[in-house]
Amino acid sequence: MTDSEDVRARILEKARQLMLSRGYSRMTMEELGGELRMSKKTLYRCFPSKEALGEAVLVAYFAGVGEELAAIQRQERLDFGERLRLFVKTIAGHYARGAATLQDIQREAPGLWLTLLEVRRRSVQENFGALLSAGVREGAFRADVEPRLVIRMMLTLVDQLLRPDVQEELEMSVEQIFPRMMDVVLEGLRTGLSDRRRTGPAPRRR
Repeated sequence: MTDSEDVRARILEKARQLMLSRGYSRMTMEELGGELRMSKKTLYRCFPSKEALGEAVLVAYFAGVGEELAAIQRQERLDFGERLRLFVKTIAGHYARGAATLQDIQREAPGLWLTLLEVRRRSVQENFGALLSAGVREGAFRADVEPRLVIRMMLTLVDQLLRPDVQEELEMSVEQIFPRMMDVVLEGLRTGLSDRRRTGPAPRRR
C-alpha cells in the first residue's frame, strides 16, 4: 500500500467510526482532521467534499459487508442452512449497528441517502444473487425459480422496509424486520414446498 493509499484508508476508517458514533450530519471535516492529526488540506486532497467522503465511506462499508458474506458462503464445513442463518444474522447485525446513522442520513443528507440506496441495491443484487445460486446448486432452493424476479422482489422489499421512517411507523427494529422479511422470501424458494408451477388462480369450486 502506498503512502497516499494508507492516508486514504485511515481517513475512511475514522470517518466510518465517527458516522456510526455521531451521525453523518454532526461529523465535521475539522473534527475528522483533529482525530487523525491531519490538516484539512490533506483531507480535501483525498476527498473534495464531505459528501464525497460520505459516499466513499458507504461504498467501502458495503464492500466490507460483501466480503463478510462471501466468506460465510465459503465455509464448506457448514451446511447451507447454517450458512443461511449466519448470512441473515450478519446483515441484521450491520443494520442494527448502523440504524441511527441511516436515520440521520435519510433526514439530513438526501443526496447521500440516494447514493446509499444505489450502493445497497448493488450489494443486494450481488450478495443475494450469490446466495440464491448457492441454494439452487445445493438443492436447498427450487431449481425452477427465476433469479431475476426473486432478486427484484428482494430489492423492492429492502427499499420499502429497511428504511428508518418505515421502522418508526411499524415500531419494529431492523433486527426484527429483516429476519421476518427473509423468512417470507425464502419460504417460497425452499424445495420442501410443492414444486407445482402455478399459471393462474385455482379454479373456483362450484
